[in-house]
Amino acid sequence: MFPLSVVRMLSVNSRGAMTQKLQKGVHTIVQPSRQKALRKYIVFRIKAIEFLDILALFRSLRSISMSQEELTAVRAQVPPALTPLVSFFEFRPPRFAADSLRTVAVSWFALFIDTNGMDAIELWSEVFPQYADQTQEAWKRMKPEWNELKGFRDSAGFHADKPTRFFGARFNLRKEWPKVESALREFDELLRFFLKAERELASELEAAPDSLLDELEVAHGAPFKREQFKAYLMLEEFKALPSAAAPG
Repeated sequence: MFPLSVVRMLSVNSRGAMTQKLQKGVHTIVQPSRQKALRKYIVFRIKAIEFLDILALFRSLRSISMSQEELTAVRAQVPPALTPLVSFFEFRPPRFAADSLRTVAVSWFALFIDTNGMDAIELWSEVFPQYADQTQEAWKRMKPEWNELKGFRDSAGFHADKPTRFFGARFNLRKEWPKVESALREFDELLRFFLKAERELASELEAAPDSLLDELEVAHGAPFKREQFKAYLMLEEFKALPSAAAPG
């Protein structure tokens, strides 16, 4: 009998027809489609944390209202060995730097909701089927801005199109920014909801990286930094948060 503390993912056969999860001595079958979704979710979570980092910087920079003289005074107080966050070029105040990060944030957003990209809406519905209806309702509120997002990403975000299309896409984003920002906030709120909802799947999400890392280490013949890899999931921290209200 396996010890109660054993939590592992074991391949049953070479084709991966099914996976057995041994948790607290109880055998549970994890279907291949479920395992595939959980592994894709690991990739999504890494990109999601990067996205939240970008949003935090974007919003912080946009909220800075200091004059150039005030920024210079702040820089003067920082030891020479350190680089302050506000160390921009003299002719680039924080709001301009915020615009640069907006380009990245909007393009990242488009990657998440693109059915040919991360397809986060479908992924959330698959990993969290109990919230599929609410997820689709939230998507209906974001969907009207999809063409604008895709056009900006493809012409001026992750890619740079011909000058007329490049600047046209930037102009359209500025013109439609209130609507795009509303869709962005909708996605941000949905993402944060699911970060909190992850504790409902804690055992699966804690086991899935171990199984994947085992395969990666065999394939590459080298160890992966497991703690650094799993730090993106931050399961323990999110499990400590208050219960989230379902998206509505």
